[in-house]
Amino acid sequence: MTETADALLLDRFCGREVYPIVRATWNLYRDPQLDQPTLCIQVSAGPGTTLSEDTASLNAEPNWEINVVSPAVTLSNLRAGATLSVPLGYDEEQGGFVTNLYYCSHEQTDNNTVEIIAVEGLRLRVRLTGDTIDVNYYDGSKPATRLIAEVWCEHDAKTTRSMS
Repeated sequence: MTETADALLLDRFCGREVYPIVRATWNLYRDPQLDQPTLCIQVSAGPGTTLSEDTASLNAEPNWEINVVSPAVTLSNLRAGATLSVPLGYDEEQGGFVTNLYYCSHEQTDNNTVEIIAVEGLRLRVRLTGDTIDVNYYDGSKPATRLIAEVWCEHDAKTTRSMS
C-alpha cells in the first residue's frame, strides 16, 4: 500500500487528494471528565501533493484526531491485528466530540476505524479510516469524503483530546 503510506488520503467526489503526513502521535490516558481510558491518535499533514481543482488554492494542511473512549482500551490490547471503531464523531455518552478533522473548518468524522498494523516499542503503525462531509462543500450537496491514513505514530504524553 505505497500510496497510503505516511499520507492522508481524501477520497472526494471529484477524485483523490494526497497530503503527506508530517507528524503522527498517540497517547493512552484516563480521561478525567469521563474517568475512562482514552486512546488519542493525532495526525498532521503538510500541503497536498495531489489536489482537486476546487481545493488547490486553499493551501490546506489537514489535521485529524480520533479518540477511542472505552474501558476495553488498554496498553496490552494495543497490538498488531487489533481493530477499534468509533462509529460517531459526536457522542454525548463519550463527552461530545471524539473526532476532529481540521481542513478549513472543524468537522467530525464518522464510521472511524483504527487498525493497529504493527507495534515497535512505543511506536504504533496504524491504518485509520473515516468519513466526513466534503471538505469544500459544507452544505451536504456532495457525497461524503472518505479519509484514509497509514502511518507510524510516536507516543507523546501530550497527545490528548482537543475538543469536547
